[in-house]
Amino acid sequence: MSSLKLVDPAAPRKTIVRRAMSDRPTSVDGMVVGFREFWPKFDVFTRAFEGLVSAQYDVRGSERVDGTHPRSGVVLERWQEFGRNVDWAISGLGGCGGCAPWAAMDACELESLGVPTVTLITPDLVGLARRTAEGRGWPDLRIVTLPQFLDDLTDDEVRILAEEKYEEIMAALLTPIGR
Repeated sequence: MSSLKLVDPAAPRKTIVRRAMSDRPTSVDGMVVGFREFWPKFDVFTRAFEGLVSAQYDVRGSERVDGTHPRSGVVLERWQEFGRNVDWAISGLGGCGGCAPWAAMDACELESLGVPTVTLITPDLVGLARRTAEGRGWPDLRIVTLPQFLDDLTDDEVRILAEEKYEEIMAALLTPIGR
Protein backbone atom coordinates (compact mmCIF):
# COMPACT_ATOMS: atom_id res chain seq x y z
CA MET A 1 0.00 0.00 0.00
CA SER A 2 1.37 3.40 -0.93
CA SER A 3 1.35 6.33 1.44
CA LEU A 4 0.92 10.04 1.02
CA LYS A 5 2.96 12.57 2.96
CA LEU A 6 1.17 15.82 3.74
CA VAL A 7 3.23 18.92 4.30
CA ASP A 8 1.90 21.84 6.31
CA PRO A 9 3.18 25.03 4.65
CA ALA A 10 2.51 26.95 7.86
CA ALA A 11 4.63 24.59 9.98
CA PRO A 12 7.75 26.05 11.57
CA ARG A 13 10.76 25.81 9.31
CA LYS A 14 13.58 23.49 10.22
CA THR A 15 16.64 25.40 11.39
CA ILE A 16 19.45 25.06 8.90
CA VAL A 17 23.01 25.20 10.17
CA ARG A 18 24.90 27.77 8.13
CA ARG A 19 28.19 26.36 6.90
CA ALA A 20 31.33 28.32 6.20
CA MET A 21 32.52 28.47 2.63
CA SER A 22 36.04 27.27 1.91
CA ASP A 23 38.70 29.94 1.92
CA ARG A 24 39.19 31.37 -1.54
CA PRO A 25 42.64 31.16 -3.07
CA THR A 26 44.42 34.35 -4.09
CA SER A 27 45.89 32.54 -7.10
CA VAL A 28 45.49 29.12 -8.70
CA ASP A 29 49.21 28.76 -9.43
CA GLY A 30 50.34 25.25 -8.52
CA MET A 31 46.78 24.02 -8.01
CA VAL A 32 44.76 21.21 -9.58
CA VAL A 33 41.41 22.32 -11.02
CA GLY A 34 38.49 19.91 -10.97
CA PHE A 35 35.63 19.86 -13.43
CA ARG A 36 32.43 18.11 -12.40
CA GLU A 37 30.88 17.65 -15.81
CA PHE A 38 27.37 16.81 -16.80
CA TRP A 39 25.60 18.20 -19.84
CA PRO A 40 26.03 17.92 -23.59
CA LYS A 41 28.97 20.06 -24.78
CA PHE A 42 29.90 21.09 -21.23
CA ASP A 43 33.17 19.22 -21.81
CA VAL A 44 33.88 21.59 -24.73
CA PHE A 45 33.31 24.52 -22.35
CA THR A 46 35.52 23.08 -19.58
CA ARG A 47 38.37 22.21 -21.96
CA ALA A 48 38.32 25.75 -23.36
CA PHE A 49 38.17 27.14 -19.81
CA GLU A 50 41.07 24.91 -18.78
CA GLY A 51 43.12 26.31 -21.67
CA LEU A 52 42.41 29.86 -20.52
CA VAL A 53 43.37 29.07 -16.91
CA SER A 54 46.56 27.33 -18.06
CA ALA A 55 47.50 30.33 -20.20
CA GLN A 56 47.21 32.72 -17.23
CA TYR A 57 48.35 30.53 -14.33
CA ASP A 58 50.92 27.82 -13.72
CA VAL A 59 48.35 25.16 -12.81
CA ARG A 60 49.57 21.74 -11.71
CA GLY A 61 46.86 19.89 -13.60
CA SER A 62 43.18 19.11 -13.94
CA GLU A 63 40.76 16.31 -13.18
CA ARG A 64 37.31 15.57 -14.52
CA VAL A 65 34.51 13.58 -12.97
CA ASP A 66 31.07 12.72 -14.26
CA GLY A 67 28.14 14.15 -12.32
CA THR A 68 26.33 10.79 -12.27
CA HIS A 69 23.92 10.13 -9.40
CA PRO A 70 23.20 8.22 -7.29
CA ARG A 71 26.73 7.32 -6.35
CA SER A 72 27.79 3.89 -5.20
CA GLY A 73 30.57 1.43 -5.95
CA VAL A 74 33.21 2.61 -8.39
CA VAL A 75 31.28 5.82 -9.17
CA LEU A 76 31.35 6.79 -5.48
CA GLU A 77 35.03 5.83 -5.21
CA ARG A 78 35.86 8.02 -8.21
CA TRP A 79 33.92 10.95 -6.70
CA GLN A 80 35.77 10.60 -3.40
CA GLU A 81 39.11 10.43 -5.21
CA PHE A 82 38.16 13.57 -7.15
CA GLY A 83 37.39 15.42 -3.89
CA ARG A 84 40.79 14.46 -2.47
CA ASN A 85 42.79 15.36 -5.58
CA VAL A 86 41.48 18.77 -6.63
CA ASP A 87 42.29 22.13 -5.06
CA TRP A 88 39.28 23.96 -6.54
CA ALA A 89 36.43 22.96 -8.80
CA ILE A 90 33.78 24.01 -11.24
CA SER A 91 30.52 22.12 -10.78
CA GLY A 92 28.05 22.05 -13.62
CA LEU A 93 26.24 22.36 -15.76
CA GLY A 94 22.95 22.66 -13.94
CA GLY A 95 20.74 22.92 -17.00
CA CYS A 96 17.59 21.01 -16.00
CA GLY A 97 15.39 20.51 -12.96
CA GLY A 98 17.46 17.53 -11.81
CA CYS A 99 20.91 18.70 -12.89
CA ALA A 100 20.76 22.09 -11.16
CA PRO A 101 20.17 20.71 -7.65
CA TRP A 102 22.77 17.96 -8.18
CA ALA A 103 25.38 20.48 -9.36
CA ALA A 104 24.66 22.58 -6.26
CA MET A 105 24.72 19.54 -3.94
CA ASP A 106 28.03 18.41 -5.42
CA ALA A 107 29.49 21.88 -4.93
CA CYS A 108 28.27 21.90 -1.31
CA GLU A 109 29.91 18.53 -0.73
CA LEU A 110 33.18 19.76 -2.22
CA GLU A 111 33.02 22.94 -0.12
CA SER A 112 32.59 20.74 2.99
CA LEU A 113 35.86 19.03 2.01
CA GLY A 114 37.62 22.40 1.80
CA VAL A 115 37.50 22.61 -2.00
CA PRO A 116 36.44 26.10 -3.19
CA THR A 117 33.86 25.85 -5.95
CA VAL A 118 32.01 27.81 -8.58
CA THR A 119 28.73 26.27 -9.72
CA LEU A 120 27.52 26.88 -13.27
CA ILE A 121 23.73 26.97 -13.61
CA THR A 122 21.36 28.13 -16.34
CA PRO A 123 19.48 31.38 -15.59
CA ASP A 124 16.03 29.82 -15.15
CA LEU A 125 17.34 27.38 -12.54
CA VAL A 126 19.44 29.63 -10.33
CA GLY A 127 16.61 29.86 -7.78
CA LEU A 128 16.35 26.07 -7.56
CA ALA A 129 20.12 25.69 -7.21
CA ARG A 130 20.25 28.48 -4.61
CA ARG A 131 17.41 26.94 -2.55
CA THR A 132 19.14 23.56 -2.72
CA ALA A 133 22.39 25.08 -1.45
CA GLU A 134 20.59 27.06 1.26
CA GLY A 135 18.76 23.94 2.43
CA ARG A 136 22.14 22.28 2.92
CA GLY A 137 23.56 25.24 4.81
CA TRP A 138 25.49 26.89 1.98
CA PRO A 139 23.59 30.15 1.21
CA ASP A 140 26.76 31.80 -0.13
CA LEU A 141 27.51 29.16 -2.76
CA ARG A 142 29.17 30.89 -5.70
CA ILE A 143 26.96 30.55 -8.80
CA VAL A 144 27.61 31.83 -12.33
CA THR A 145 25.06 31.45 -15.13
CA LEU A 146 25.52 29.88 -18.55
CA PRO A 147 22.94 29.57 -21.33
CA GLN A 148 20.78 26.48 -21.07
CA PHE A 149 21.27 25.10 -24.51
CA LEU A 150 25.01 24.59 -24.94
CA ASP A 151 24.13 21.65 -27.15
CA ASP A 152 22.50 24.09 -29.60
CA LEU A 153 25.80 25.97 -29.98
CA THR A 154 28.67 25.03 -32.23
CA ASP A 155 31.91 24.01 -30.54
CA ASP A 156 33.42 27.36 -31.57
CA GLU A 157 30.50 29.23 -29.97
CA VAL A 158 30.97 27.22 -26.76
CA ARG A 159 34.68 28.10 -26.72
CA ILE A 160 33.79 31.79 -27.20
CA LEU A 161 31.34 31.49 -24.32
CA ALA A 162 34.16 30.13 -22.12
CA GLU A 163 36.23 33.20 -23.03
CA GLU A 164 33.29 35.50 -22.24
CA LYS A 165 32.62 33.87 -18.85
CA TYR A 166 36.24 33.33 -17.82
CA GLU A 167 36.70 36.54 -15.79
CA GLU A 168 33.33 36.16 -14.03
CA ILE A 169 34.07 32.57 -13.02
CA MET A 170 37.57 33.41 -11.82
CA ALA A 171 36.25 36.38 -9.84
CA ALA A 172 33.66 34.08 -8.19
CA LEU A 173 36.48 31.72 -7.26
CA LEU A 174 39.11 34.22 -6.14
CA THR A 175 36.99 36.87 -4.38
CA PRO A 176 37.36 36.41 -0.63
CA ILE A 177 34.30 35.33 1.36
CA GLY A 178 32.23 38.26 2.57
CA ARG A 179 32.89 40.40 -0.49
